[in-house]
Amino acid sequence: MTLIDLLDLEAQLARDREADPVTLELRDRSLLLGTPRGSGERAALLHRWLTALRQREPQAFFPGRAVSSAIWGLRAVLAFVGLALGWGAATAVLHYTGSDPVNVWDFLLAFVGLQLVLLALLVATFLIPMAAFGAPFVGAIGGLFRAVYPRLAARGGERPEQWRALWHRLGARRSLYHRVEPWVLLGLTQTFGVAFNVGALLGLARLVVFSDIAFCWSTTLVQLDGPRFHALVASLAAPFGWAFPDAVPSLELVEATRFSRLEGAYVLSGTGRAASPELIGGWWPFLTAALVFYGLLPRVVTLGLAQVAAWWTLARLPLDDVEVSRVIHRLAEPHVETRSSTPELSGSLPTPPAVLPKAKGEVPAPGARCAIVLWRDIPSGPALKAALTWSTGGGVTEFHSAGGLDFEEGVEGWHDRLAGAARVALVAEGWEAPDRSVRRLLTELRRSAGPRSPLTVWLVDEAGEVVRPAAAPQLKIWREALGRLEDPYLAVEPLGGAP
Repeated sequence: MTLIDLLDLEAQLARDREADPVTLELRDRSLLLGTPRGSGERAALLHRWLTALRQREPQAFFPGRAVSSAIWGLRAVLAFVGLALGWGAATAVLHYTGSDPVNVWDFLLAFVGLQLVLLALLVATFLIPMAAFGAPFVGAIGGLFRAVYPRLAARGGERPEQWRALWHRLGARRSLYHRVEPWVLLGLTQTFGVAFNVGALLGLARLVVFSDIAFCWSTTLVQLDGPRFHALVASLAAPFGWAFPDAVPSLELVEATRFSRLEGAYVLSGTGRAASPELIGGWWPFLTAALVFYGLLPRVVTLGLAQVAAWWTLARLPLDDVEVSRVIHRLAEPHVETRSSTPELSGSLPTPPAVLPKAKGEVPAPGARCAIVLWRDIPSGPALKAALTWSTGGGVTEFHSAGGLDFEEGVEGWHDRLAGAARVALVAEGWEAPDRSVRRLLTELRRSAGPRSPLTVWLVDEAGEVVRPAAAPQLKIWREALGRLEDPYLAVEPLGGAP
């Protein structure tokens, strides 16, 4: 699964959400007519399905390539800004007019010390997400990205309503893809970091090659003499000194470039000129190597890890939520229709065709326990039990009551009641309002059943001697109301009588 396929999949699922199931079944069977049933994994099957849809409906809303192009455009902008800022920062820190030499301390603090602090903050943000400094950082970066992201993707003002709907949908289904977003954000920030360090290196190289720079170091601390400062910079150069011996400052260089601002001269010279003019520019190999090792290299490694982690996370998305499972069901399972072999009597309600069996992963294995929760005072007669037994694929069912006259709302104990259940379903009458009580109950059922356990709300219009499914307007009202729960493993379906 790629980011393009993921976004196109969400857009297509949104279009198919209210469509007729039979129409979708016929469409998808014709799209992958030459594909063997059950071949390939879910991601591969979905990719072939999306490719066929793009070819069949080129004018439809498929935002994947637009968003991917927008991200690359944002990456290019960040790279350009990083190059410019890195160049400007190096030029400012290394500014030398011939009077005061460039202080090595300033360069090390700006391009080594600050880079290490930012890298430590970045690692802490990912490894310790609850750190006090981590949450605001991620929230600010994520908020900025979420504000710019849809505007960049919807450049030109094309289909603004569809873009807004997609953005809200992705927010509602964020629990499925929340592991992808941090790596995308990290890749963008590290693109800026890499470009900044490259710009700083180019600025340093320009000044070294095309001008003469005098370096120095100063301190007020009596204890920090030449040998101790040499030990400090030698320790900084240790990781790369074995490969680049010229990048390790010598003690002679350190002694010769100690500068006194009070006297306005190098300490060894006693005048405004260096005692060893050929030495005072000798800091540049160490500064260049330090910038590469402590600035550029960590950013390159982090950028590479972000790219690999984003790819790895996308490739291992479970793709087992309710809406995706419906698609897999249509694409990978045999097509079976049940309908009357004789003409329907005049005035009777037609039984809609049903597609069996359900997609793998959408229902428990045969014989698995399926806990049924009856909402409020819905009658649990033989017809309802037969319909539920058929809809669960013959699974062993047990019934619980919730919200009725004899039931106290908010009662605890659902975790014990649902223990061992492979699936949980709530049965309600479609004409009832999906109020806060039912949303609280579903939240508690979700907490007890687990974050990825299938949870279905079956709606009936009548549950007496004959079970009739809820009407389309009722389904729409319930789906919109329960959509506020942002639960991708929650399905709202009509429940009809068993054939």
